[in-house]
Amino acid sequence: MQKLIAISIIFSYALTAQVNIPFELDLRTRLVNDSRTMVNIQITNLMDKPLDYVEGFVIEKDVNKNLIDEKRLVLIYGYEPPLQKGFSTTRSISFNKPQNDMPNTYEFLISKIRFIGESRVFTWHPKIGFIRID
Repeated sequence: MQKLIAISIIFSYALTAQVNIPFELDLRTRLVNDSRTMVNIQITNLMDKPLDYVEGFVIEKDVNKNLIDEKRLVLIYGYEPPLQKGFSTTRSISFNKPQNDMPNTYEFLISKIRFIGESRVFTWHPKIGFIRID
């Protein structure tokens, strides 16, 4: 009986110790007119704090993981309504189609985040979390 109680306590601690993800990023690519690649980035706020500003970089890499191009993209501007919990927004950016037939890979890295009503600016890394940069 004591072992069962100890196991249930350990299991309940394991469930509550999970890392909460502050937002969800979804990146989708599509080919347009066989000449451009459109990259759509969608962010969904999963925090209780509304997001006032989100900026990042879309990185294009070839098959060998070599950097080809990098473009800045603002997902939420400060003059737009803040992104509330559970809501999402989408932005698109285009890249030239690769010269060879091998598709390139794309990823989005967040560089700046600001919460509503705060002047502090943060960046976010999946392994570290929020880091204040200004």
